[in-house]
Amino acid sequence: MRKLRVVQVGTEHDHACGPYFTVKHMPEKFEIIGIIEEKEDPVHQCGNFFKEPPADLPPYITWEKAFEMKPDAFLIETCELDLVENAIRALEAGYHVYIDKPGSAESERFHYMCNLAKEKGLVLCFGYMYRYNPSVLHAKQLMDEGKLGEIFSVEAQMSVRHQNTKRAWLSRFEGGMTYFLGCHLIDLVAMFCGFPEEVIPMNCNTGVDGNDSVDFGFCAYKYKNGYSFIKSCATEINGYERRQLVICGSLGTIEITPFERNLEGGYINSEYRETLNNDVPWNDNSTTVVSDPYFRYDKMFESFYNYVCGTEKNPYTYDYEAKLHDLILASCK
Repeated sequence: MRKLRVVQVGTEHDHACGPYFTVKHMPEKFEIIGIIEEKEDPVHQCGNFFKEPPADLPPYITWEKAFEMKPDAFLIETCELDLVENAIRALEAGYHVYIDKPGSAESERFHYMCNLAKEKGLVLCFGYMYRYNPSVLHAKQLMDEGKLGEIFSVEAQMSVRHQNTKRAWLSRFEGGMTYFLGCHLIDLVAMFCGFPEEVIPMNCNTGVDGNDSVDFGFCAYKYKNGYSFIKSCATEINGYERRQLVICGSLGTIEITPFERNLEGGYINSEYRETLNNDVPWNDNSTTVVSDPYFRYDKMFESFYNYVCGTEKNPYTYDYEAKLHDLILASCK
């Protein structure tokens, strides 16, 4: 089996530790040969990365050294607003890229990145982990097989209770929580409903604890046959447990809740309730299914591995990613 040699760029993203530890426990497929980090205190500057550096931590290297080492791909895990520029640097040098989301707040540079990868025939894979959630994949399969009928509405929620300092940090993004976490949900709305006729942002500030950032993200999407919405709040007590996706079609409804449930040993699972062809209005004819335990990013990085090796084609095209990003920015107004 081919082993991909990869370099991780940055440790500032909230999910920086996820890809790192995921590829570390796939030694037959990946080897991290270095970390690029230009901060003065790279190990400790992000609380979500390493509280205690592991003994087998790869060396910190420069971009120039990384290019000399000729890796197979780069994993971009910088601050959200720096993701795209770092991805462009790797793509311009001819390397495949995994990039966390949602990317730059500038549409023009994001489009340039996507077009660059397309022209060079390079893999550009984004860290939208719900694309690989087993319950979401099941729902998409039902939709593709026509078993849900015509989709007319998607309701998506992804909330949490952040500390006030984290909520204040959201002010760096236009749209606050809609940009930061709502991007995951917008991706799901587009996956099941396509792109809307009209975008209706209703983002606001709760004022809880005196915070003045946009900590309550909400946006509605108008389609010819209905409305969909996303909600992402940073101030919701037990919001994590209520993260959910409801997909309503003319032949069936899928309710995924919670997206993820934490289990022992770092495992998680997902749960969905499925109702198909139920013409009895007041009776519950649903089936509930709980997924097997899994690690959050395994499926995503197995797919990234296959994309780079050429054994699987990325179903999310460069044009889709660019259009999705524009929809995210429109939702942040």
